[in-house]
Amino acid sequence: MLLRLAPLLKLVAATFLVLILIDVAIFRSGAYTPVIKPDSTGGSVVGAMMAIDQYYDPAKKNILVLGNSQIGEGFSAETADAQGAAPNVHFINGSIAGTTPRVWDYLLREMDPDRRRFSAIALMVDYDLDFNWNDLTNYSLDLSYTTPLLKLGDLRKFPQTFTDRTIEGRARREILLPMQALHDDIQDLIARPLRRIHEISKVRPIWLGSLAVYGGRGGELPALAVDTQTAMPTSWGAFETAWKPKLGPYFRDIRKTAPPATRAANENYERIWVGRIAAHYRAVGVPVIVFNMARGPWKAELLPSPAPNRALAELSAAGDIALLPGDAFIGLEKPEYFIDTLHLNSVGREKFSKLFALQVAPLVH
Repeated sequence: MLLRLAPLLKLVAATFLVLILIDVAIFRSGAYTPVIKPDSTGGSVVGAMMAIDQYYDPAKKNILVLGNSQIGEGFSAETADAQGAAPNVHFINGSIAGTTPRVWDYLLREMDPDRRRFSAIALMVDYDLDFNWNDLTNYSLDLSYTTPLLKLGDLRKFPQTFTDRTIEGRARREILLPMQALHDDIQDLIARPLRRIHEISKVRPIWLGSLAVYGGRGGELPALAVDTQTAMPTSWGAFETAWKPKLGPYFRDIRKTAPPATRAANENYERIWVGRIAAHYRAVGVPVIVFNMARGPWKAELLPSPAPNRALAELSAAGDIALLPGDAFIGLEKPEYFIDTLHLNSVGREKFSKLFALQVAPLVH
């Protein structure tokens, strides 16, 4: 029986060996990373790394600003630089839509392994977690965002950062078998190689160059007066047909709080991941500055001013992070500064960037 199975076993072993060699030669070497589809989650991380490299100025004190799409839309590094809040300071927008501190920690490991490249790191972090309903610990998209960043040595620790066993198992498989994690991307590349070449060689360079001149999106939300008791507009007026379907759910849920268990888990998440970033940089004397972004229109009227949660307060008290005041940007929480319920418009972007520079630049030495 074994003799009859020997050819099959040899074929299986040879196939397995070929897969390992492909994995080492293409995926573990990083050779595939530059050709990941630019508009995918993994591709957005690759694009951010390229942007950070392109806009890094070795002659100045570089402040890397990390956040999600709120920073992508709401922060202009060029405006912040022009504010002239401190001599020789240069801001870099390293935001990636949909990301959180876990991804930023691995991004920084890749971009700044010695933790000496930047003069400061600024992190957009939620201060008040009462209104964050997402389970950050088990945010499964982190797997896709970290695909270009993880190494075989992360096999033990990274999956354990998820408490959901299904996601933990998936994380382990994707580190062991990156071809599986990139299955859809590889199939798309094989099916449309010319399109991928065009995206990488033509579209991406144009996108990278446009970042320096991007001024944000025009438009604004309607100027609705709100009742602070009901947290609803006093009247929709002429805006009812166009805006009530879009904004009604926002007002309805604006004071909806997260379950205590979710809040506690998210607080611990921030303690771990902001703490990890801070510990790496504190060891070399580089400040990590944490701030709460302008939360959304009408929130200054309807919600308490954000105060640092216990995890952030502990890190600040220990000297690990520098916290900007919770009310630093609530003056922007007005409809005229927002394009939707989350993102600043071009006017809000300009104002935030100037205020941000004035708050952050003096903290960099």
